[in-house]
Amino acid sequence: MLTASVLIQLTIDGVTRGAMYGLMGAGLALIFGILGVINMAHGELFMLGAYAMYFATVMLGIPAPIGLLLTAGVMFCVGVTIERGLIAPLRGRLGSRWLVDGYVLTIGLMVVLQNLALIVFGPREYGVAAYWPGRQEIGDIVVANERLLILGGAVATAVALALFLKKTDTGRAIRATAEHPAAAQVLGIDIERIYAITFGIGAALAGAIGSLLLSTYPAYPTVGGEVLLKAFVVVIIGGLGSVWGAMLAGPLLGLIEAYATAFAPGGWQNTITSLLVLAVLVLRPQGLFSTQVTRP
Repeated sequence: MLTASVLIQLTIDGVTRGAMYGLMGAGLALIFGILGVINMAHGELFMLGAYAMYFATVMLGIPAPIGLLLTAGVMFCVGVTIERGLIAPLRGRLGSRWLVDGYVLTIGLMVVLQNLALIVFGPREYGVAAYWPGRQEIGDIVVANERLLILGGAVATAVALALFLKKTDTGRAIRATAEHPAAAQVLGIDIERIYAITFGIGAALAGAIGSLLLSTYPAYPTVGGEVLLKAFVVVIIGGLGSVWGAMLAGPLLGLIEAYATAFAPGGWQNTITSLLVLAVLVLRPQGLFSTQVTRP
């Protein structure tokens, strides 16, 4: 029976799920918007973040909030290392023709990271039951504490990213580089440094989300595949290269999935999502929340 409490419950579930989609898509969009490359290994950065969070909190006994910050910091360093060690040399050798090769490079990195995880950790899943057990009840509405924690973490991360991009010198340099790299370089911005920081931020976002979702998506070698697919959907709907478009598209996708699961026949959830992506590509290729068509 469709009641107000059911609609509220579905909305809460959809927004919570979509907040994670939005942040994952934001990291992917940020890297594309600055470097111009689609990072196919983004899901594997999520996977590494999940492993790091598991070993920080379960094996070492570090409190979850501190573990989350440590994981984000470690993944930032991983991202900077990948950009400086792999992507920058490729860009330096090939110049403006590096993008296709960069795309292939990230595919290779995805395969390497998956197999390294399989060798080091094996196929076993590493997860936690819940960071915050229990639930909150308001009338007929029941919300697990874990969902509230995930939603709060997602909102805090989004606010921190927004403040960083708008209020700091590095954030303004990133935005300037996104608008016009050549002009930014003329103004004295070290765009190579900006490229490395941007990739690091994208990796940190992926790692932070992997940490927050460890109770939902346990760490195992191929967990990043499903997450990467959701991120791609969010980026297409929001607008390729648009960080804020991805953040808005995430909750929209989450709501669509929540309502489709509740009211559509089995199997229609993914079909509806696919139809939405096709409709956006045909009718509004720049995305629902972007004004420009961006091509790789």
